[in-house]
Amino acid sequence: MSKEEKSQMTFSMLPDDLVLNCLARVSKVYYPSLSFVSKKFRSLIASTDLQELRSFLGCTSSGLYVCLLPRTNYNTDTRIWFTLRQKINSCTKILVPISSSYSPFDYRSGVVAVDSNIYVIGGRDLNKNASSKVMVMDCRSHTWREAPSMRVARDNSSSTCVFNGKIYVIGGCKNLDSTNWIEVFDTKTQTWEFLQIPSEEICRAFMYKSIVYKETVYVSCLNENYVTDMTYKIHKGRWREAHLMFNHASFDSPNCVIENVFYRYCTESLQWYDSYKKIWKDLKGLMRRSFMHPRGRSAKLVNYGGNIALLWEEDMILNNHRKKLIWCEEIVIEKEHRGEIWGLVKWSEVVFITDEMNRLEHALATNV
Repeated sequence: MSKEEKSQMTFSMLPDDLVLNCLARVSKVYYPSLSFVSKKFRSLIASTDLQELRSFLGCTSSGLYVCLLPRTNYNTDTRIWFTLRQKINSCTKILVPISSSYSPFDYRSGVVAVDSNIYVIGGRDLNKNASSKVMVMDCRSHTWREAPSMRVARDNSSSTCVFNGKIYVIGGCKNLDSTNWIEVFDTKTQTWEFLQIPSEEICRAFMYKSIVYKETVYVSCLNENYVTDMTYKIHKGRWREAHLMFNHASFDSPNCVIENVFYRYCTESLQWYDSYKKIWKDLKGLMRRSFMHPRGRSAKLVNYGGNIALLWEEDMILNNHRKKLIWCEEIVIEKEHRGEIWGLVKWSEVVFITDEMNRLEHALATNV
């Protein structure tokens, strides 16, 4: 090859396999800018081949996804999805609306994240009837697809959680009994099955809340006054009554589990549960957040790659206009041998400002 030919070569002229290997090792922060280099780059960045190669090379990272819902309109197509991005050549973080961001379901749907996918389950259809439909957003390509439907249609009184790659959907429809009260979806085999429960009494609750903690699924049964009647746990296929620490306050407060430690936002502070002493403790090193709702109803807590992502809303008047601010804070967890856990704020800033009175509906972390 002559010197003239070499000087005319560009990066885009390299074989696709070689370009993919290079792109897989580049931070996804730069993907939006690289997409403008050429049609070839744009196509490769959007391809599943790149995502599979990133997974194979161990180059994946946690992606934070946020869903906002206009408070004045609960129509089925108004939920908009955003992802947290870092500005190029800056430490500033912002929420960016994603392509195909309009969720195909309404605010009553159950929403969970498994690996690189976000599942939107049940809710109500256009005729306001309970739905069995399941939609999945692939966070690598930001495209929606339909997954196998549930065997039973369920709406907003159901509860959804994830354990070992399986999605548990509990309650959410009338005339439930011990044979159909809970459905489990295996994300690997893409199949649904019912999970038998020991008592019909569990099915009579008005609403359910569920969490996964220490290899166990906990289910709280609420009556019409939103008071916990009973809490059960499923461990290795066995049902038992759970400890009182998992009352309605624990389930209703923003919470997440990181390395088998249960965290929640409650009474203006972040707390963790000491399973040995069976008491709640404040996370040391953090200021109390008196500017937030005492029970954190507008807050979300997420396991963000082993750190805590805390999101909350703030309403402000700027230049005589009402604005909605979405704050996000990443907290690094440090454990001590003396039995205490400290939280160190890595960064904290406003990631989104809007004129619309949106509600912070969901916040989830995926592997992308």
